[in-house]
Amino acid sequence: MFSNRSYSFARAALHGLAILGLVLTAGVSASPAYAAVPSNDNIANSINITTAAYAGTLLDITGATTEVTDPVISCGGAQGHNSVWYTFTPAVSGEVSINTTNSQYDTILAVFKNDPLVPGGLIELGCNDDSGGTISALTMPLRGGIRYYIEVVSKAVLPATPAKRMHINYSFSQKVVAWSDPLGKKWDSADGVFTFSAGWQLIPVLGAYKGAIQISNNVNNTAIAYFDGSRFDLYYALGPEMGYLDVYVDNVLQVTLGQGNATYLVNQVWSSPTYSDGVHKLTLLHGAGGTKANFDYITVYSFPDTIPPAQISNLTATTGTATGKVTLKWTSVGDDGLVGTATSYEVRYFLSPIPSNCQVNWSSGGSITYGLPAPAIAGTAQQATLNGLAPGVAYDFCIAAVDDAGNMGVGSNVATATPFAGVAHGTGTYDDNNAGWSYTGNWELVSDPDARYNTLHVSNKVGDYAFFYFTGTQFVFTYTSGPIGGLLDMYIDGVYETTLDQYSPFPIINRVYTSRLILPLGPHSVRFVHNSFGPPPPQIQVTIDQIYINSPADGGPPNPINDLTAVTGTNSGEVDLAWTATGDDPGGVGTASHYSIRYSTTPILTEVDWIYASPAAGVIPAPHPAGTPEAMTVVGLTPGANYWFAVCASDDAFYYVLSNSAQTDAVPPIFPFRIYLPLVLSSQGSGVVYGIRCSP
Repeated sequence: MFSNRSYSFARAALHGLAILGLVLTAGVSASPAYAAVPSNDNIANSINITTAAYAGTLLDITGATTEVTDPVISCGGAQGHNSVWYTFTPAVSGEVSINTTNSQYDTILAVFKNDPLVPGGLIELGCNDDSGGTISALTMPLRGGIRYYIEVVSKAVLPATPAKRMHINYSFSQKVVAWSDPLGKKWDSADGVFTFSAGWQLIPVLGAYKGAIQISNNVNNTAIAYFDGSRFDLYYALGPEMGYLDVYVDNVLQVTLGQGNATYLVNQVWSSPTYSDGVHKLTLLHGAGGTKANFDYITVYSFPDTIPPAQISNLTATTGTATGKVTLKWTSVGDDGLVGTATSYEVRYFLSPIPSNCQVNWSSGGSITYGLPAPAIAGTAQQATLNGLAPGVAYDFCIAAVDDAGNMGVGSNVATATPFAGVAHGTGTYDDNNAGWSYTGNWELVSDPDARYNTLHVSNKVGDYAFFYFTGTQFVFTYTSGPIGGLLDMYIDGVYETTLDQYSPFPIINRVYTSRLILPLGPHSVRFVHNSFGPPPPQIQVTIDQIYINSPADGGPPNPINDLTAVTGTNSGEVDLAWTATGDDPGGVGTASHYSIRYSTTPILTEVDWIYASPAAGVIPAPHPAGTPEAMTVVGLTPGANYWFAVCASDDAFYYVLSNSAQTDAVPPIFPFRIYLPLVLSSQGSGVVYGIRCSP
């Protein structure tokens, strides 16, 4: 770009004469007749300024050329001659000062940015010719996060000799900037965005925006603010002793406001014209006439942002060296097209079928929000390493940039990778601190004497996730819950399975989730993600305690016992329980592995009820084959008290099911109904989350 050079007729003639001179004097001198072309002769090779202060010198500018595609400079009326280029990218908004002091020729100075609507095009932001004699100088506010270009040209064609030095001075200072909104953002005089000269006072005034206005007591006092927007409203008051307030934008007088009046009138307003999209300098000057001037606040408006970030078109995906990792790489785009800096990234992934393109399939993809970098200025190489992906499963990835107005760029090209499959962990118990777990985000290892092996991993940040890779057909996951417990999403082999609600009114330890059978044997992966759509604070915390990997030959959970009865026993403080044995699998098949009995003064209908109920004393029978009558006498109860009872049946695959709840008094028992109801939270896969669970 900008690589075709054009030479003036005078330059060509001089060139020809010089060559003739060389031919005639070849034996006299071997010195070159022309200066070398400067390295920054075209915009593509601009010298990059990376410091807040910079001074640069080109000893001989005469070799510089003017490109055919160099822009026309507004203050020069043409392209100029002997152009050289510099570039800079301020990280924050502020004010830049540039001059060509100590240059040896008549310079013209201009500042540009890329045009988001015209690829390869430039927008001139400022220009100066002859700030002082042959010197050019510019001071202007600029928005951060955008690449800018400085062009220095000669006003006239420079002859090949003598050599001409070009010197440039650059400085940039950060400024507090009042940002804007399409509907208007108010900034009070006391909000910290204005810089005041001596002599301003904040005076209480009834009816002012925040109850007070700024009043100047001296002519030529100034109040200066920088605003990022397209226009503003200035609010002020009329009153006795008030004179004039001059309003300047970018050092150009906009209006003089007469503020004198016999009585105070607040909320007077002057509306500015529309300015270019960017940062501007507002100067309020106490003008001559009268003894005082004032203002209350400004409301700054922005242009509606209708330009989304450009499409990322070079996304790549590479398999990492660790289990479940993939690295994505791409080149950043801008806030508006390829200009500026976007606000965030969104990544979507697909397992199957392979999407035809990211635009068509975007909304149906799984979302990845954690581990993505903040966007860099357009044109910067960026990457992200994704963890916790299902090993050995092919993923298709898409990425898009989002700007500060919520505009999303078009989805990228599709990039495909299959995460590395490391060593899968077999049957056994793996505490949260076991090396088999992989944690991404801000998980904290905490000591808890009530947890399995006395430790927990705790997340307080949405998007954190944990990963475990195993060989087996089932797992039993243990966690804790409490008043600040949030939601934990679960994915098996990359597919959403369910969401665990870890909220409970009181702390509960050793809560258990038993997975469905996951066939075939594996290996498989499970990923737990701190849910981004959970309840608001204070329900902000999720926990991981332990996982047990198993490979049972099991058909599913036992049927719940639904005919439990309780009657007053023969002896004082005793209650006789009776029920029909359930099986090992659904449909009353086989024999359960274990019974647990608990009692309470209230019905035991939920998992929480079960947890807070008391274990029953007495001889608990070993389970018999399904359909066999079972009985037990509970002892040690308070005579005459009213109790509710429940039985928790479990099988060898760690399924736990809760019975109906039965009373001890003489009234007829409650109608038996099935407590163990399936609550399906996902339409994917064949798994269900059981609404009621119990454990010994």
